[in-house]
Parts: sequence; structure tokens; C-alpha cells
Amino acid sequence: MKKKVLFFTFFITTILVQAGGFRVSLQGVRQAAMAHTSAHTRDASVAFFNPAGIAFIPSKLSISAGGFGVFGKAEYQNREILYKSHTDNPVSTPMAFNIAYKATDKLSVGFSLTTPFGSGVDWGRNWAGQDLITKIELRSFFLQPTIAYRFNDWFSAGVGFIHAVGSVNLQRSLSAVNGRMKLEDKNASGNGFNLGMYFKPTKDLDISIAYRSKVDMDAVNGKADFDLPSSLVGTDLFVTAHDKFHATLPLASEFTLGVTYRVIPKLSVSADWNVSGWERYEYLTFEFEKNKIGNDPLHPNISTSPKFYKSTSTFRVGAEYLATDVLALRLGYYHDQSPVKDVYWNPETPSTDNNALTGGVGYSFFDKKLMLDLTGIYYVGQQRRVANEFYNFYGDAKLNSFILGFGITWNPF
Repeated sequence: MKKKVLFFTFFITTILVQAGGFRVSLQGVRQAAMAHTSAHTRDASVAFFNPAGIAFIPSKLSISAGGFGVFGKAEYQNREILYKSHTDNPVSTPMAFNIAYKATDKLSVGFSLTTPFGSGVDWGRNWAGQDLITKIELRSFFLQPTIAYRFNDWFSAGVGFIHAVGSVNLQRSLSAVNGRMKLEDKNASGNGFNLGMYFKPTKDLDISIAYRSKVDMDAVNGKADFDLPSSLVGTDLFVTAHDKFHATLPLASEFTLGVTYRVIPKLSVSADWNVSGWERYEYLTFEFEKNKIGNDPLHPNISTSPKFYKSTSTFRVGAEYLATDVLALRLGYYHDQSPVKDVYWNPETPSTDNNALTGGVGYSFFDKKLMLDLTGIYYVGQQRRVANEFYNFYGDAKLNSFILGFGITWNPF
């Protein structure tokens, strides 16, 4: 019985790991080419970064859209037996759409649709960590109406309401019982908000201060399907092969301070400091409707897993050079800290400290009313030693990604 308890404690906690560390910083193609810095008011994409920024967009109407292709790979190696494995991930496609309109000279409204959290990891069915994870797909969409007011020529404030919807598909092996498990929920949802202040103290200086709240994604009546030997179905632990689950998956808050300075008319330099509030993610509780596979002795359907994430900082610097009146060249670099501690590392979240090199070009048409942007990003994770005693999982992990992005912006009037 003790082995069963340990097994199912292990089983539940691996489910919970998928809830953290999935921030995706790809909400604007031009911004991404400049290390995803935030102090830019060229178009409606600023609505995600700072709601106050839409009050300083130079046109009355602005529409901006962009999409990315993320080609990523994670690798794992056990030093003792020299075992290696790597993911065969599908191409992830985060996107962003924004629209902003000046209702009056001082009052602006906007709407933003973005995918700031998500992940796709596929380790395959037969690898050393198959009882932790074989495949996971996590998607989220943030829908954000926004309003901003410009008090004078140099200061505005704004606020946005966030309604998030999302889905999760998690699969793993149950080797101890020669089975597999799949958790799926397509209707997770949560709410949040963002606030911002935007300053233009001189014509060459932009300062952006923004806060985006946490969002708790509630998964209610998600499907929990178990592929098990028939003799196990109907036992005290596995009451049914088709159960339901409830859980709350926390997405981190974020504070951002951003600055852009035009060194010369053709060259601007931007820098950002982001603080992500992962530290509130200490525990996560899962509740199954029928199967008694939890780790709470008083409530065997319930399992609580320790997470103990840490809050992190990201440091970004980027630049844009206007080679001609219509052609812009962009570069950037950022360092992104992992919220996952070594002792809680799990292949569901193959998280590392990361360095990213960014670049891109922008071209303007029709008196700069139509703009096309391209970006490419090389994202390299620093190799880390993981020693997760709870899962008895040890080894070295590293990851890298290559990202391409294409965006189009229309500022018609």
C-alpha cells in the first residue's frame, strides 16, 4: 500500500508541474526584434505591453497583427549511465492582434488578443522520464479591452481588463501498472488586469511603467482518461477509466520598467527590466472526481504538490537604426531567469536560465501608413544540473529555440 501511495503521489505531482514557467515573450514582432522591449508607441501592439501607451500612438486608428513560428528542442542526459534523450516538439505558433482608436484627442480605446503563456513539449513514449511526461500542449489566449487617457503632452495612464481562456493536453506513462494517462481540458479560464503609466518628458525619451496581474486559470470538469489493464478498472484507486479533474493553474504577474532614448534621429536604444511574480506558486492542488489517487489521507481524491517557484527578472536591451526613411534595422539581447529551482526541475517544464539574441527589419509603405516587420530570435538555455529527489530524477538539461516572426501594421489615419 505504501508503494501505491508513493506511486500516486508521484503521479499527481507530475501533473501539476505543467502549470508554471510558460511565459512566452512574443507579443509584437517589432518589439521582439528589439529584445521584446516595451517603450514603443508606433502602433496598437503597445496595448499588451502598457495600456497607457495607446494614448500616444501617432494615428487615430491603428491595427497590428503578427505571428511566430517557434522551433524548440530540449535535451536530457544522465551522467552516470550516459543516457541521452531529446524532444521532438511540434512547431509552436504564438500570435498577437491589436487595435486602438482615439475616441477624442485625450481618450483612447483598444483591444488586444495575445498568447503570453503556452508550451508544447513531446519527449516520446519510450524515454527515461516517461512516467513524468511524454507530451504536453498548453495554450492560453488573453482577451484585453483597454482604455487610456492622455492628461497632457507628456503623460498618460491606462487600464485593461484581461479575460483568459486556454486548454491543456498532458500525457504520460504509468509504467508501474503498464498503463497511460491523458489529461485534457479545453475550457480553462481566468481573469486579471493590467495598469500602466507612460511618460514622454522630452521628444527623445519614452518611459513605460506597467503592471500585469496574475491570472488563475481554473480547469473545471477536465477529462482524465486512463489506459489501464482491465483488471485495475473498478478498484478502490481506479474507480473509473474516464474520470474528471479540477485544478487551478497559476500564471505569473509581471512588472515592467521600460525606457527608449533616441540617441540621434536615426538611432534609438531601448532597455527593459521585467519582474515576474512566480513566488506565489508554492503549491498546486488537484482534485479528481472519482479516482482516489491523491496524497491527502483525509481526502484521497485530492493531491497537493509543492512547487516553491521563485520570482525572476529579465533584462533586455535593443536598438533600432533607420537605414533609410522606410527601412529600419533592429538588434537586441536579453537574459531570462528560470523560476524553477534545481530540486524541483521536471521535464514537463524544461526550464533553464536563457540568453537570447534578436534581430529584424521593418519596411514602410504608403507614406508609412503600412508597415511590415520581420524578426529572428536565437534562444539558448544555459545547461543546468538537475537533482529532483522527489521524483528521483537526476541529470543535465539544456534547451535551445529558433524563432521566426512576421508582422503587419496599418495606421490609416
